[in-house]
Amino acid sequence: MATVHIPTLFAQAALEVSGKKIDTITGQTVIAKLGLDSVAVMELVAHFEEKLHIRMPDEDLAKVQTVADLGNLVKRLMPPGSEVTW
Repeated sequence: MATVHIPTLFAQAALEVSGKKIDTITGQTVIAKLGLDSVAVMELVAHFEEKLHIRMPDEDLAKVQTVADLGNLVKRLMPPGSEVTW
């Protein structure tokens, strides 16, 4: 069973793709307000997809505004038995 801690994975991804260290991440954190450009956001999504072996459909990504939205999408796409935590 895979366990995914969304804030940790998000912080790792942000650091890898943009070099930004983001210390405080909550479900209410608005991704667009983190200072990541559109390329960095797409690389962040690719990081999640690669690490978790999932594919996030573009139509679902268009609805993602907050870290909680992203976490809920990840939770929906993960295989049965996986745990997504905050």
